[in-house]
This record gives sequence, C-alpha cells and structure tokens, in this order.
Amino acid sequence: MNLAETETLFTAALAPRCSAPQRTCARHLIRDNEHIPPELALQIYGNNVSGALVKALTATYPASQRILGEKCFNGIAHRYTEHTPSELPDLNHYGKTFSNFLDNWTHSHAQFSDYRYLGDLAQLEWLCHTAYYAEDDPPFDFGVLAETSRDALETLHFRVGHSVGLLQSDYPVMAIRDVNLSAGGATEVHADKLPEYLVVSRSTYKPQVERIDVITFNILAACHDGQTLNHIFDANRQRSIIITNTLPELIKRGWITGFTVDDVPGVS
Repeated sequence: MNLAETETLFTAALAPRCSAPQRTCARHLIRDNEHIPPELALQIYGNNVSGALVKALTATYPASQRILGEKCFNGIAHRYTEHTPSELPDLNHYGKTFSNFLDNWTHSHAQFSDYRYLGDLAQLEWLCHTAYYAEDDPPFDFGVLAETSRDALETLHFRVGHSVGLLQSDYPVMAIRDVNLSAGGATEVHADKLPEYLVVSRSTYKPQVERIDVITFNILAACHDGQTLNHIFDANRQRSIIITNTLPELIKRGWITGFTVDDVPGVS
C-alpha cells in the first residue's frame, strides 16, 4: 500500500460513518501502544478532526453561533460534520453547504421555528467569508471594450468580480448579521422593506454588504449567470435606459470586472 492509499484509508476511517472494514484496516495502520489501544487512538484522531471542522464553522458563521449559543451551535455543527466531511486540506473552504443544512434543520425541528432566517443568514456569512478569500480582479479594460464591434456586443458577457456574491432574502439578514457582530448586546431587528436584495463584495480585503434595488440585483444576477448583454436587454425592453445607465456604475463599483465575447460561427 503506497502513501496516498494509506492516507485515503486512514482519512476515511476517521469519518463518523465509515464502514467496519475501513475501520478494521485503519486499526492495523496504527502502531501498537500499551497505553492507547488502536480503537481508542482512532477515536481520538476522529474527535480532533471533528473539533477542527467545528472550529472552522464557528469562524465562518460567527453571527449564527452567537444567536444559537455556543453549545447549541456546536451540537448542530457536529451533526453537519458527520454528514459532510472535508474534501480539501484548507479548512477555509469548508462549510459551503452549512446554510442549506441550517435551513433544513430549522424547518424540520419545531423548537427552531423562530429561527428560520438562519439559513439565509448563514448564506450571507458564507458570501462574506468567500469574498475575503477571493482572487483579485484585474482592472476593467475599457480600451478593449471600445474596440469591440457592435455585432460582437450581441454575444458579450459581462464578468462579475470574484468577490461578488448575491442574496435575495425574505428576512432582514443584513441587519441581523450587523447586530450580532457588534460589541454590544443583541437588539430587536425591524424589517424596513422585504424582500431585501444584497450584494457582497470586498474592498481592501474587508467584505462589505450593501442593499441594492431589484433592477440592479437582476442585472448582476443575469451577468453572474452568464447571460449575454443582448439577452439582458431583450428580457428587459421596458428598462433598457435604466440598464444602460446602471452598467457603468456596476463597473465603477468593481462589481463587474471584465467581459468575454462568444465566437460567432462564420464570422472571423
């Protein structure tokens, strides 16, 4: 058995839901120790891995942790780690689906019926987390855009920045997050206007969340989904002037950072 196979087997054996044959094989990989039997050693290793994953979730979802309390959050987080092992060595990438897990949890447990906003809140926290670690974007190339032919504009796709994330929520999650990350005690949050449309981005390595109007949100969402500029205008004929005025602002804000143009068959 080579090193890669050994690491794969041992990692699988640390998962809470590993098979009995996997665990038996892993026990044989552990050097005999008169003080710590192999099964206990596996349990210790497993607890360390689970504890590291829970700590990673706590760091990524601090507002959710504060709302639930440390004990409750850790209990739910441990359940999540049982179903979702880490697939990457860098734990900064762990926990992408935790918001879905929380959403299902609060909808399937009656005692959490007052916390059904947690799925959206956790999604916002994940967007802020990934914005911090996102790649830098090059400056928008206005020169190349100016040289692009009018015909090519029909197949032009605007590219959304690496740090940009979008969230539509029926809950005031922006205010909920702000309140629970503040130094003071949590206070009651009132919703001004719902649903709220949020954009997450990074400025000088600090994630920021802003409310935007639904038209701006839809334009960014269309760009994020890879729709062509021509398709965006066709789907919003009554708002073409608004779109024309909005796009430069999105570029200025750094939310749109570039573009690509599809090759058109028969056109060179």
